[in-house]
Amino acid sequence: MQKYYQWPICAFALLSFVSIALGNVTLGLATLFFLIYIFKNKPSLPQDLKGYFVVIGIFLLSLLASALASGDIKTGLKVWADMRIWRMMPLLIIVFSIKEAYQAKRLLSISMVGIAIGIACLIYQGLSGDHRAAGFFGHPMTFAGYLCIYVPIFMICFLDGKILGKHTWVTGILFFAGCAAAVFNGTRGAWLALAFVMGLILFYYMSQKKLAAILCFILLFGSVMGLTNNRRFMRRVNTITSTRYQSNTERLLIWQSAYKMFQDHPVLGVGLGQYKDNYQQKYISPKAKEPNLGHAHNNFLQMLAENGLVGFFGFVSMIVYFIMKPLLRFWKTRSPYALMISMSTLALILQGLTEYNFGNSAVMKTFWLVLGCLLVLEYKSEKR
Repeated sequence: MQKYYQWPICAFALLSFVSIALGNVTLGLATLFFLIYIFKNKPSLPQDLKGYFVVIGIFLLSLLASALASGDIKTGLKVWADMRIWRMMPLLIIVFSIKEAYQAKRLLSISMVGIAIGIACLIYQGLSGDHRAAGFFGHPMTFAGYLCIYVPIFMICFLDGKILGKHTWVTGILFFAGCAAAVFNGTRGAWLALAFVMGLILFYYMSQKKLAAILCFILLFGSVMGLTNNRRFMRRVNTITSTRYQSNTERLLIWQSAYKMFQDHPVLGVGLGQYKDNYQQKYISPKAKEPNLGHAHNNFLQMLAENGLVGFFGFVSMIVYFIMKPLLRFWKTRSPYALMISMSTLALILQGLTEYNFGNSAVMKTFWLVLGCLLVLEYKSEKR
């Protein structure tokens, strides 16, 4: 990819953690340059990646069916184009335009610089007394989604030790800084997701007798023991299983409402983009204390409610493929990039059990960016 095609997507990778507006502008430029690039060069999809695009295509078609069958086709198509095409542009740009592993590594490194700036901002906010630090913009759950994507990548880079060579210590710092940022961010779903995924990664690398993994375990264990003496942190932890905490009770109520929508519309759901209106006008529980919620706070229930079994099947097929395909390749090739794809997706989808992060524009554009970089790195590095 020629240099003048590269700089907008690099700018997006760096600036999207600082400003949504700047991220959208740079992604718009990257998309324009990408369209010019494919018009001139007519690139083809790499054979190794066709499986990923098959499951993505199935997912997109399942949502398109829901959009067309909804009561408001115009809104459904608008949501479909915005949520499933525009937000996926980073993946398309990278896979069709980047031809060399070093280019993908450079782009991923630039995005790591961007998230590092966001992490530094979030830690500063936390040290200043913010109980739910959110970074430069948005809701704390947005940055929680970022952390679910990047913390497993930082951890694998650090424990693998071969990806960055003598600069491995940088990813070690980013990993522990990301863990600290997660604490200050206070998103409980992200805590549970990251704890589970980090445990899997640690288990593997400790079984390989990696000294870095043992050191990582000791530091994490010591940090957790220290946090048990922090009253504010423990109060937040105790709310995870509390049946009286309003956030928990509201989630239970909205999950019941989402399932009721599915029961009434089992095949194609209430329609893509129709969840909010249906919930607030027809399905809201009389016990609900937060009547303005616009989504189900759960990826799977959101898919069932809005898109029925058709959309749910497309979504689950894509997610299972994203987790299992690279995991199987990892056992075969021991490619750390394959493990990153699997663990990063797993962490994000686990957080999605309590948050509709697949409906978060900022999080999903970042996910597709990272996925594109890792796919190119996995296959190009293996061939080299």
